[in-house]
Amino acid sequence: MAVYSIRGINVEFPFEAYPCQIIYMDKVIESLQNKCNALLESPTGTGKTLCLLCATLAWRKKSLGKDHRNNGQGGAFPTIVYASRTHSQLRQVINELRRCSYRPKMVVLGSREQLCVNEEVSSLRGKALTNACHYLCQKHQCNHFNRLPEYLKNNPDIGDEPVDIEDLVNIGKDSGPCPYYLTREVHKDVDILFAPYNYLISNAYRKYLKVNWNSSILIFDEAHNLESLCADSASFDLPSALLSACISEAQECVRLASARNDESANPENFALLKGLLLKLQELISQVPIPEKNEGFTKPGPYIYEMLKSLNITHETAPQLIGTIEEAAVLLDEEKQRTATSAGSKLGIIVDMLKLIFRENGSNHADAYRVHVQELEQNSTDVIKGKASRTLSWWCFNPGVTMQDIAKKGVGSIILTSGTLSPMDSLAQELELEFPVRLENPHVISSNQLWAGVVSTGPLGCVLNSCYSNRDVPEYKQELGNVIVDFSQVVPDGLLVFFPSYNLMDRCIAFWKDGSHRMTIWERICELKKPVIEPKDSSLFPAAMQDFSEKVQDRSISGAVFFAVCRGKVSEGLDFADSAGRAVVITGLPYARVTDPKVKLKREFLGEQSGLANVKFRRSTSLSGSMWYSQEAARAVNQAIGRVIRHRHDYGAIIFCDERFEQRSQQSKISVWIRPHVKCYSSRYGEVISDLARFFQTERSNIPARIVTEQEHNIGNSYVKDVGLVRNDGNFVKWKGLTILKRKGKMPRIVKGDVMQACSARKIRLVDLSDEETQVEKRCEVVDLDCDNCEKEICETETFTSSDTMGLIKKRKVPESQGSASLSKEEGGDNKQASASAFFSQVKEKLNGEECNKFVGYMHGLKKKELKFANVMQSIVQLLSGTERDHLLMGFKDFVPVKHRPAYEQCIKMRKREAF
Repeated sequence: MAVYSIRGINVEFPFEAYPCQIIYMDKVIESLQNKCNALLESPTGTGKTLCLLCATLAWRKKSLGKDHRNNGQGGAFPTIVYASRTHSQLRQVINELRRCSYRPKMVVLGSREQLCVNEEVSSLRGKALTNACHYLCQKHQCNHFNRLPEYLKNNPDIGDEPVDIEDLVNIGKDSGPCPYYLTREVHKDVDILFAPYNYLISNAYRKYLKVNWNSSILIFDEAHNLESLCADSASFDLPSALLSACISEAQECVRLASARNDESANPENFALLKGLLLKLQELISQVPIPEKNEGFTKPGPYIYEMLKSLNITHETAPQLIGTIEEAAVLLDEEKQRTATSAGSKLGIIVDMLKLIFRENGSNHADAYRVHVQELEQNSTDVIKGKASRTLSWWCFNPGVTMQDIAKKGVGSIILTSGTLSPMDSLAQELELEFPVRLENPHVISSNQLWAGVVSTGPLGCVLNSCYSNRDVPEYKQELGNVIVDFSQVVPDGLLVFFPSYNLMDRCIAFWKDGSHRMTIWERICELKKPVIEPKDSSLFPAAMQDFSEKVQDRSISGAVFFAVCRGKVSEGLDFADSAGRAVVITGLPYARVTDPKVKLKREFLGEQSGLANVKFRRSTSLSGSMWYSQEAARAVNQAIGRVIRHRHDYGAIIFCDERFEQRSQQSKISVWIRPHVKCYSSRYGEVISDLARFFQTERSNIPARIVTEQEHNIGNSYVKDVGLVRNDGNFVKWKGLTILKRKGKMPRIVKGDVMQACSARKIRLVDLSDEETQVEKRCEVVDLDCDNCEKEICETETFTSSDTMGLIKKRKVPESQGSASLSKEEGGDNKQASASAFFSQVKEKLNGEECNKFVGYMHGLKKKELKFANVMQSIVQLLSGTERDHLLMGFKDFVPVKHRPAYEQCIKMRKREAF
């Protein structure tokens, strides 16, 4: 465990940190110490989650003094609330917490659907499950709920060790307590609370949290779309079909209540509810809509005028909400009796009314617009002679939500993601000050990234997917030709992103329909097997599985995934290594300008910008056109973030639209990519040759299956099922190497970035066997002292010069013998060479990164993952330079005889180029 002193805080970090990780933790601590907000962007693969946890918990430990627990004082110190978009992301965060040395009391919140273990209820969904749970618990008919008090009494330490949703469910099944209500009790007194976004940004959820908000720390991970989520959580849409379903449910409640003949439910109340909903339906149908495409729009406060005409006001709304909730319970009881699982639609009306009439809700009404849109009529509406309409109350200021949170007196709000840029627009949208900001570089080297703007195709046709050009046959033909060429040059997985589903479908249809002997689509399929992102989210897992199988199928040359910016493929998925060697952006994903919500958003920002310019005499406010452009840029950044997922990954980012040559567009690209973007203008041939050279070089430079211990933990999908245990002898961080012990498998060596064991105690070095052939050998164990690691590595590592030339583990050689064991060369050449002495010279002349790359070549050759002929030029390049000639000649002693002439010729060519 390494310890770093950052701004006076000792941060314990499980690995030797990269410079960008130190910078990231510094910014986190700066935000916490100054009680201010932060925007922190760090590319995927840089370990931002681990850095965020370690820095925050270290600061908390220092602030508390000797102990970093609340010690049962019930919120004696501010709570840390860590929010992410999904529970799968939270599961990864909790896995990172397990790697830390810090053990705060914690809990993760989830829904009843995720946590319910009652077999009678868990099969239900939505409101049906919620109401059934309420009913059984109120009547103490749920055994899991009844066992909760006893369990809490006997297990006060719950949450002292990290637990996720699956752990809680297992506790419920094994020990009996209800996991859902267990988390509701435990969360009242924790140091760190993990929860999905909606527990913070939804006013309805937030008010149920028993958190000490004063000076609390709120962390939003994967926050690249936080502003749209905030706006959506404060908005609603009420389609006429849903309103009709609610009217039918109200009528059903009248029937059920009348049949009971008791006072438990008054049918008159439900009859009044039905009448009220019918009047609302009539009111919406009578709204004048002159132009169908335009809809009907009024300022936000108009919603109160509409509802007042139905006698629904701040005073009467609570009673109406109570009646609807009674109706929902009545319906759910009937559905339980008849064994039907459909949930009540009336709950949507409750959510709508609670949003409109929330505390101080009318104060924010100016940030809203009332909109009624007439949609295509369904068959039912046509028969009834009614138009299908949707009543919407849209929030266009996400700052409404964030201001509500900030007013609770929180200490710091930290937003982090791999793609937050452009930051200025995000900060203005959220209406918060973010004094601390960071746009972190990547941990990769510049040679691991190829980024270029391709403005024309092979026939010289301009690539531009703007609205006026996207349907031109010549454009679609040229784009198809470009993708054919990229499919040939790019190895393994290729991701192609379109601005919209509509454009993707039209392009693919065009490529399939050709008069030539072989269509563009057939040419693509001949090179890579295609997968198309489905619009239906339920079909997406199957598409991902299909792509994964095709990429891993060695009998074909890879796969191409046709996807859409802002779609599921572009959101948070990991296409590491061969799954994503290149990403193609076919255009700028501007939202449809005629979309009513987009149009009203632009108008709203235009009005607000004009007011701000007059009031504050400034011209930097976010205008509608700026928002429109930057939303597209953020979607591009999110899509290109699917590739290059860890330190040793490599890939290409290809912008196939001439508009990316503009400085204004490049300025919006993530900062770690921006310096590497090359504009090729009309030099298409140079694009293909450069790309081919890039992949040929990188495939030689970076052996397969090489990953540091830190990167294994950062990239969850990179190395599967490695039973890694910290600091107990099951792994060794050795200078340049890491040896992992795996459950039920032979130990494995992986590459590392100058990682030394941090403990002063003795460590154990486990020998390796050839994993590919599963040759089981008795492992020799050598005791090493950490202070002598550098010395020992020279004495225990030896080069051999067989056909599978590489760096392999031999026996430990006594220091008195000087050189390591000797190896024979092909052809009976018995010349002896000192591998340890040569390796010492290599380490002396090469820097850390170059030395690691050299070691990587040797391991790749030894494991037969690389061929010497393919990496010979790279090795010569690595060993060339000032005062390195002796390395080139010294390495020749280890080159197999059959490769020596080519090696010597390669040296001559290198010297000729240098001259």
